[in-house]
Amino acid sequence: MVSEGKVCQQDQLFRFHDSDVANNKSIKLAAKKGTRIMFIGGEPLNSQVLMWWNFVADNKAEIEQSIIDWNNGHERFGNVDSDMKRLPAPELPRGFKG
Repeated sequence: MVSEGKVCQQDQLFRFHDSDVANNKSIKLAAKKGTRIMFIGGEPLNSQVLMWWNFVADNKAEIEQSIIDWNNGHERFGNVDSDMKRLPAPELPRGFKG
């Protein structure tokens, strides 16, 4: 996908900033047939949000618990009908702040 000269490769997150749409500026996208695009927006959250791997949480302890639960096949993540091997979640990097 291409937007305003920026290229987003397959399976990459592409983030627009407020400055990208300042003064009612439009965003133009070009993508190959079959590309899926999802826009998420709204007012900023009032609290800190942490992200690591596939997890989003309010604090470091929740992220750590998510890693444990994922790696142990906890039911809260559901079951994916696939022949592919489930990837283990990596540990938090040293210095991860939460």
